[in-house]
Amino acid sequence: MSLKIIVTDTQSALGQTLEHDLEREQCQLLSPKIHWEDAAAAREYLVQHKPDIVINTLAWEEIPSAEQQALIPIVAANIASACASLGVPLIHFSSYQVFGVDNKSSHSEKDIPAPVSAEGRAFFAAEQAIEHSAARYIILRLGWIIGSIGNNHLTRLLTAIQTQQPITLNTRLRGAPTLLSDVVRVCVALVKQISCGSDNWGVMHYCSGDALNEAEFGEQLVQLLAQQQLLKHDANFTLIDSTPTTEPLSAVLGCRRIRDSFGVQARPWRPSLLPLVKQWFHNQANQ
Repeated sequence: MSLKIIVTDTQSALGQTLEHDLEREQCQLLSPKIHWEDAAAAREYLVQHKPDIVINTLAWEEIPSAEQQALIPIVAANIASACASLGVPLIHFSSYQVFGVDNKSSHSEKDIPAPVSAEGRAFFAAEQAIEHSAARYIILRLGWIIGSIGNNHLTRLLTAIQTQQPITLNTRLRGAPTLLSDVVRVCVALVKQISCGSDNWGVMHYCSGDALNEAEFGEQLVQLLAQQQLLKHDANFTLIDSTPTTEPLSAVLGCRRIRDSFGVQARPWRPSLLPLVKQWFHNQANQ
């Protein structure tokens, strides 16, 4: 894979993991520290460096801050416009949070977004900006993310457990935890197939194939910590059973389109939970 690839942000957990994997491929990786919110600067950089593919990870977090929420749609619009004018394919990351509070057990690409949170509205505005451009794009929506770095479902729970913070878990919230490394595996597979002439574009979903509710995930994590003698005290869990007003009930995403278009198969997350937990503890010990 001899390609020139721009990754717009390698500071986030997703960007760091993607950079690490792409460095092992035969490609020229560019990670510019420019102001992507400046449309002229974004276009000028692409004109100057003539990339084969742009991967937009800028400001992507499972729960982006208010500052990141403001950046997400602006940057997406600027990059999509520049990619469209130069004929450069774009891969952009989005989120299950674009969906609303409904009774669906999983969401397909055909479901109409109706975000109920500020984060969801930012992600959806970015999607709309890209869709309104003339770019060749893949918008990859992700479900619950777990990893040993960054702000995600796993790190938030581990931090709360270790610092004896109260934790509220909703038995109605469902997701299919998906490793950061698995997301990157999928992204690299898309890049390789695009470079070989694949002409499949649009919105696609990816998450693992193993769903459970928020409380079950917390309970499994505590059980693993106890087995590994990493649980210093009881976890301060409060279980609730109520319909949220600012988050989709289900973060489970139907992945049929990415499977049919690119042959991507979902991977389980449970075998990787212990290595992730051990890596998180290692990271904490070395801070």
